[in-house]
Amino acid sequence: MILFFVDLTSGLFLYHTYKSILMKKIRLALLLMALPFSGLLFAQKTEITVLTQQKGPKSGAKEENIPYFIQFGIMSKNHEDFKNKYHTGVFYQNCIISYEISKQAKENNLAVAKTLTEKYGDAWKKDLGIIPYGL
Repeated sequence: MILFFVDLTSGLFLYHTYKSILMKKIRLALLLMALPFSGLLFAQKTEITVLTQQKGPKSGAKEENIPYFIQFGIMSKNHEDFKNKYHTGVFYQNCIISYEISKQAKENNLAVAKTLTEKYGDAWKKDLGIIPYGL
């Protein structure tokens, strides 16, 4: 009978040891699975800083303040000749247009077109080569 009791005790001891090792392995596996997700919490708080660089000569650089047409999409043509002749530029923005940006571009382009028509007539339209947004 005593041997049976000893076997039972050693069996319980092995069972508890196996259970303890199994629980440690499960905890370790859960920790290793949760570790990558904990990094995502901190990744959401990063700030993006955009650095700009001025092109051209720094000394004696002259900033131009000229009227311009606002266009959307990919730049299809170089408008330097038009800019030099009529002192009016063309500024291209990306393809995504909100209601407010669309309204602002139409008002701006109508005002610039009105000014050019008063000064030069309709000749500027042929030289521009595109139909400005909103006209």
